[in-house]
Amino acid sequence: MTTQHAHTDTVTSAELRTSVREFADAEIRPGAADRDRSAQFPRQLIQRLADQDLMGISIPAEFGGLGLPTRAQLVAIEEIARADAALASIYTAHYLGIEPILLGGSDAQRTRWLPPLTSGGHLAAFALTEPDAGSDIASMRTTACHRDDGWHLSGSKTFISNAQEADLVVVFATTDPTAGFRGITAFALPKGTAGVSFSEPQDKLGIRSAPTYTVYLDDVVLPHDHLIGTEGRGGNLALTALNRARIDVAAMANGIALRAWEVGREYASTRRQFGQPIRDFQAIQLLLGEFDARLVASRVTADWAADVKDDGGEVRRAASISKYIATESCFSIVDQVMQIHGGAGFMRESEIERLYRDCRILRIFEGTSQIQLLTIAGNAPSTRSTDY
Repeated sequence: MTTQHAHTDTVTSAELRTSVREFADAEIRPGAADRDRSAQFPRQLIQRLADQDLMGISIPAEFGGLGLPTRAQLVAIEEIARADAALASIYTAHYLGIEPILLGGSDAQRTRWLPPLTSGGHLAAFALTEPDAGSDIASMRTTACHRDDGWHLSGSKTFISNAQEADLVVVFATTDPTAGFRGITAFALPKGTAGVSFSEPQDKLGIRSAPTYTVYLDDVVLPHDHLIGTEGRGGNLALTALNRARIDVAAMANGIALRAWEVGREYASTRRQFGQPIRDFQAIQLLLGEFDARLVASRVTADWAADVKDDGGEVRRAASISKYIATESCFSIVDQVMQIHGGAGFMRESEIERLYRDCRILRIFEGTSQIQLLTIAGNAPSTRSTDY
């Protein structure tokens, strides 16, 4: 089975996982290490994801997607991350870019922009972060001024994934600098718009073939109908999109953790010390058991958050819990698998070395682990709640 031409009433998660894993093992994994070394953007694989109907899994069919539950999207993300975390980062950033249009766009905007993004191989991006506005988005300095010929945007964004490669970037700017968070507005920025320029790809520790850029906006003029949602509501739109995207990051973490667990078991089965495979030592067995438990818990938590999202519940707490649990567990698993490898794991040619570099960003982007804990604490159920 392939995911192409899939329908909501015929595809199971198990079938989807089998299909995506076969595709990923055949076409994504073989070049992952080379792409890491060269930091080469895998444009051809973006089109292949579209060919497999994977670019809009949870997006309604009326906008070109498959209309499947978010759990199905998590399966695809996990399997892609298992093969290449950098491609998974590009992929999850694409879904993050889609969210504001899906959530806040008019029917005309969704009909115009979503089908090419969900089924045609077009790529989306999300431009919120600035040099002086990371977690504190109310401090953003990029401005948008309303004039007769359109909206004029000026400023800069940084650490923006997919920015130069994207066909459509959702960019956030303040339309009322005196209003802070309530002055932020979202805009759709098509590829090739005059006044937009990019830095060289930023040199990163990991996910190296998933480029990030500083984006410069020099009096960029956008038509009036490129404003997404309502003026001044872009901050809420951005945070809602990020909350939903955190579940995707959890799936990405689970995919990396799954591959690390596989690598650890394979190495422990072939590495011999004192006349036996090291997997036979209790110390290694304890670690492998811990990896299994952590991965199952992380997957269950991500699925729970996905269900909260699909049921229309308050996703903020659930998404933060899923991201925190999965990304912290992923780092722990990868770190300890490197420990199992000993010095061999520290070598550049080792797969676990690449996984170690790739997984570190997960505890930072889409909200740091500390931001997740603050969000969880600030949204805890009351003592009378049955949400536990």
